[in-house]
Amino acid sequence: AGYVPPNSDREGKTVSDRAPEVFDSEYKGSQDASKGILGMLEVILTDFSRTITTVTAEEEEAEAEFQTFKTENELDTQSKEESKKTKEGLVADAEDALVTLQGAFKEASESLADAQKELEKLHPMCIQGEETYEERVAKREQEIEALK
Repeated sequence: AGYVPPNSDREGKTVSDRAPEVFDSEYKGSQDASKGILGMLEVILTDFSRTITTVTAEEEEAEAEFQTFKTENELDTQSKEESKKTKEGLVADAEDALVTLQGAFKEASESLADAQKELEKLHPMCIQGEETYEERVAKREQEIEALK
């Protein structure tokens, strides 16, 4: 076995061995566009002009999207705040009705309790004091006998 360099694969090849051949000749740059310093300055100027145009267009597009989003968001927020106020009003009305009904229930319960107490007082006088039919018949016959 021969020498195997460190960081190599099973076949003994390193990353630089497996790198593809990209350039078949030496890069010389764009010779026509770069005729000295003035040529380089002209290329820089066109690059800056293109960048300014591109960035300006992208900023305008982003601003338009933001304004659309902002308007939709403000309308949605306003709608939800109105809904919240309406629902808070309904909750307040329901709470007021609940308090009123609880008061009425308490008054009705007290009135019922008073009526039941009064009924218990009257019960012995009206129902328990009454004689049965047989007792009344016997009493009437005694009264008839006494008159004879």
